[in-house]
Amino acid sequence: MNKQNENSTSKVILARGRFMAAFLLLCLCYLIYRLAILQIVDSEKNKNAATDQYTTEITIQAKRGNIYDRNNKLLATSTTVQTVFISPQDIADDAQAQLIADGLSRILGVERSEILEKAERKYSKYQIIKKNLEEDVEMEVREFIAENKLSLQVCLEEGTKRVYPYGTLASHVIGFVGAENTGLDGIEKTYNEQLSGVNGRAIQGQDGQGNDLPFQYESYIDAQNGEHIITTIDYTIQSILTKYLKECYELHKPTFGCRGIIMDVKTGEILACASIDEYDLNNYTELTGAYLEKYEAFKGTDEEKAAYRSSLLYDLWKNKAASELYEPGSTFKIITTAIGLEEGVFTTDSTFTCTTEYTVLGHTIHCHSKKAHGVQTVSQALVNSCNPAFVQMGLKIGGELFSKYFKAFGYTELVNSDITGEARSIYYSDLSNQLTLANCSFGQSMSVNMMQHIAAVSSIANGGYIVTPHLIKGYIMPDGTVVNDDRYTTKRAVISKETADTILKMLVNSTKNAAVSGYNISSKTGTSQKMARADAKPDEKYYIGSCVSFAPAEDPEIAILVVVDEPTSGKIYGSQLAAPVISSVLSEVLPYLEILPSNENNIKTLKVDDYTSADIERARYAVEAAGLHCVVKGSGSTVADQLPRLGTVITEGGTVILYTEKDHSVDKVRVKDLVGMTPQQVFDWAKNQKVNVIVEGIYNREFANCYAISQSVRVGEQVNVGSVIYVSFNYKEDIQ
Repeated sequence: MNKQNENSTSKVILARGRFMAAFLLLCLCYLIYRLAILQIVDSEKNKNAATDQYTTEITIQAKRGNIYDRNNKLLATSTTVQTVFISPQDIADDAQAQLIADGLSRILGVERSEILEKAERKYSKYQIIKKNLEEDVEMEVREFIAENKLSLQVCLEEGTKRVYPYGTLASHVIGFVGAENTGLDGIEKTYNEQLSGVNGRAIQGQDGQGNDLPFQYESYIDAQNGEHIITTIDYTIQSILTKYLKECYELHKPTFGCRGIIMDVKTGEILACASIDEYDLNNYTELTGAYLEKYEAFKGTDEEKAAYRSSLLYDLWKNKAASELYEPGSTFKIITTAIGLEEGVFTTDSTFTCTTEYTVLGHTIHCHSKKAHGVQTVSQALVNSCNPAFVQMGLKIGGELFSKYFKAFGYTELVNSDITGEARSIYYSDLSNQLTLANCSFGQSMSVNMMQHIAAVSSIANGGYIVTPHLIKGYIMPDGTVVNDDRYTTKRAVISKETADTILKMLVNSTKNAAVSGYNISSKTGTSQKMARADAKPDEKYYIGSCVSFAPAEDPEIAILVVVDEPTSGKIYGSQLAAPVISSVLSEVLPYLEILPSNENNIKTLKVDDYTSADIERARYAVEAAGLHCVVKGSGSTVADQLPRLGTVITEGGTVILYTEKDHSVDKVRVKDLVGMTPQQVFDWAKNQKVNVIVEGIYNREFANCYAISQSVRVGEQVNVGSVIYVSFNYKEDIQ
């Protein structure tokens, strides 16, 4: 029995041994299999994983390229800034955490509790406390680190911050970048890839605790900085346009602002583009102007206010010259005229009759004038902006031909340039309905954006070609060379040069309030009635006033289009709203562009010479030879004193008073109310009172119906004879 038990036990042990041997062999085979997988099949993957465990990668941020205007004036750049971060792994204890929280909270203005919360994240060596430190704050942080020996616990990291030197200037064109240094709007967005460059990286060896390894394991790939971009924008012209749009906004308080574009008619380069209100590119999340007023007046919950604020910001950021549609009104009559003349539907000698109204399919279309224009040529109808005449022209052209040219002029497609946010036009593709065609013929029943319209009407100024409005001019390469961008140089013929030149001549100095002293300007105003809003009163009407001009008329170089959207001042016509803006803008822009005056029908000014100590008769002769009126006071033979003084600018025909005695008395003149007087009435009064008038605003000797609208000296105030009074003039015209 014992022997049997022994045999049985031996068999069990042997079986167990064989099982364990088989198990161990199986484990060995599995280990060999796993080793083969790790060393051969997944070798590259495991190598990378191992590298990741003992290395850390640091991104080296590329510096974003600069944005310049066409004359290399800096519009956007990136500056070096510092980011403060802490390393919770290196914070020894709660006392040190408290010290860090107290110091950084005081210096950076960050909540102490927020810093302490981040200090608790012991798994991390990188917790950002604040970005974009100013230089003085950076120095305070460095002093805090040095004083408390916190070089491991509190660190500074170099980065970049986008800076816009001129704040609000051209904000809707330039756009801005977000927190990740990515362009979110405008040129910053369109050319983000070129401006961004390519980030570099540095790889360093570290142990499992994030400490640097004792051996060197590092690679470095340098960042490739972004390209510098040269835009078509001209800083000076942009500033001038913005200044006068702001004045227009303050004067007429348009509900939806005012906007303008100035473009080179031959190339499509946009020299200026502005919408009021603008916003500060350095603080793009802050509401400004009317948008801030709307937000402050809004009543609602915190959640509702936050949502409303976001909607206002998005609207504030829009480049409304591209994103907003509007009915061009009578400025579109340029296009209707071009279609008819180009196709021979009518000629310059054709006539159309205005009885103040015209009926189409039972609907009466009125002329803006209460007095019938009667029989008019095409040129007269265009200058008179006569709706009944243009209805007749449109019906004569026909829907099919009108639609063909509407497309040819570019109104059915986006201009497809580098301008962000462009809205698609709204129009009738089928103009078989005569009433719809009639309305379209004078610029109603369609909605287009300003980019489309300025491109279309500029064909009148450049000999019949459609150009593409655009903002890119070229790039500055790393070696400093400038490379022009020619993607938008293609022109497309739409009408003949003969047709274009004919219409351009029709419009020369046709809009009095767009006149510029010394220059001939071709202009057309427009007034369109907007669709009534849901909250409108039954008798409430809303209007858009606009004007387009080409200068100089002899050989246009630039086009300017201004739109005033829903004015609340009581003025509704484009001639009252937009045309004066154009006059003011061009009066500064044309001399800046060194375009010489060509119109001698305006008042000249001159500087007064020094006549003191001169013989009285010779002085009198010199004054009158200069085209001035001379008044002598005293019985002496030489000039002892004079008014106005040397260098004073006065108007041709003004008065110079020569005194022959040193101890002379100066007569006083009480200034009357000049507002509402014609220029001749003002000049006659000034001559009689022996004072001088400098004309401001809009005035041309050829035009009638001109009146003073303001004066520099208050009514009833006394001034010396020979003094200069500035008087602004404007025209009372209600042409659409």
